[in-house]
Amino acid sequence: MLAFILRRLLLMIPTTLGVAAVVFGIYHLAPGDPATVMMGMASGGQMSTDSDAASKIDAFRIKHGLDRNPVVQFLDYIGPLNLSRDGCSLFSSPYGERKVEEVELPDGTSVREGKPLLIAYLPDTPPGERSEMDELRAVLLDDNAAESAWQEAEGRLVAKGDACLPALMTSLHELRLETDERGAAIERLGAVLEQVSGSELTLNETRVEQVGQGARIRGWFRWYYEEGGGGRVQNTGEDTWGGLLCLELGNEMQANTSVAKELGARLWVTVPLSTVAVLLSYLIALPLGIFSVRKQGTKIDGGLTIVLFILYSIPTFWAGLMLILLFGKTGMDWLPVLGLHDKDAQSLGSAAYVWDLVKHSILPILTLTYGSLAYLSRQMRAGMLEVIRQDYIRTARAKGLSERVVVYKHALRNSMIPVLTLLASILPILIGGSIIVEKVFDIPGMGKYAFEGLLRRDFYIVMAVTIFVGIMTQVGILLSDITYSLVDPRIRNE
Repeated sequence: MLAFILRRLLLMIPTTLGVAAVVFGIYHLAPGDPATVMMGMASGGQMSTDSDAASKIDAFRIKHGLDRNPVVQFLDYIGPLNLSRDGCSLFSSPYGERKVEEVELPDGTSVREGKPLLIAYLPDTPPGERSEMDELRAVLLDDNAAESAWQEAEGRLVAKGDACLPALMTSLHELRLETDERGAAIERLGAVLEQVSGSELTLNETRVEQVGQGARIRGWFRWYYEEGGGGRVQNTGEDTWGGLLCLELGNEMQANTSVAKELGARLWVTVPLSTVAVLLSYLIALPLGIFSVRKQGTKIDGGLTIVLFILYSIPTFWAGLMLILLFGKTGMDWLPVLGLHDKDAQSLGSAAYVWDLVKHSILPILTLTYGSLAYLSRQMRAGMLEVIRQDYIRTARAKGLSERVVVYKHALRNSMIPVLTLLASILPILIGGSIIVEKVFDIPGMGKYAFEGLLRRDFYIVMAVTIFVGIMTQVGILLSDITYSLVDPRIRNE
């Protein structure tokens, strides 16, 4: 048995990685972009590349590595090597993100232009140097500064060589929406770039007439991405290890809070509610199934079957809403219907706080319980009916044993196997929670967290919740296999 359990546990590792690969692929094939959701826009919305919103979206994608090759993104998420900019020094990252596009002109020809983006300093640039270059570029951007100040700033920046390129490109990015008013500043920045690069920028005259100084900015960005400092540099090595294999789940894309910490908080909400619901389902369903078998063919059995099928057919969201209407403010006003606590619950004493939690939990637990109750009782009934037709049951009855002894001592253990098979789905329920129930009753659990992450297209939330559910499914299957041998000694796990 121990060898069997060990093999299954080791098999979970490649299985989990396979689950992660499938979920990762589906995530990237599905429509929607977390960057556009972050901006409060509809998924897949189109916008001008010259707008400030487009620039923020590009910065968001760069920050979270969404602009990288999907294979690199997956390897970075899995680990154990961190492939981001502060990661393993054996690898390199594109610090000047390459964004070059073809623009078609009115005469049918096309030109290659770079997309203006914020450019970060290279990691080996000392903080003092960064501050100095920021001050110098501010002088070039100041239209009210003296000619001598411009010349001094230009000379000091040229002396720094390629190290000043991020400062110059960032300055051009800041002027991209003010090309008509800030032409002189763009000319000053271009003059420094010509000296640093040793090449003069050539522009298409038609394009210059079309967009003015914006063509110069986009031309310099094309140069930077293709010929200048937009290449790859070695990662810093500050944080070499990371990813799923190092038990790191990343941070939420928008709130930047730890996904692992948030999962832990949500589990403390979902697991108790789901555990109580599952226990109630089994404690009620199994006796109902046995009782239905003992009354097989009677009106009681028929009536019980009808009631259970009606319960099973009621949609969960509808049942939750009806319970809210029945017990909430518009109904009998017996029970609270939203959340797990009243707004002033923190000021209550320990006993009152617990009672407040119990009252808020009744309706969600009831909604979680009723559907599985019907299903489990039918499974128990079917398993029991199959067992009581076996020869050894007839033999037990022929020996004069009471029906109670026959059912509970001889038939019950073997009829439990179909019900134990359902253990494989219990642990995923405990981890994933019920999305519908938690949404209807406004409960901050795992199900609601997964739903919100999906709406925000948050990669780290979707991956973390799905992988957790996948792991718990495998654990549930393993527990089912182990339990088989406990109820039926004829079953051996080898």
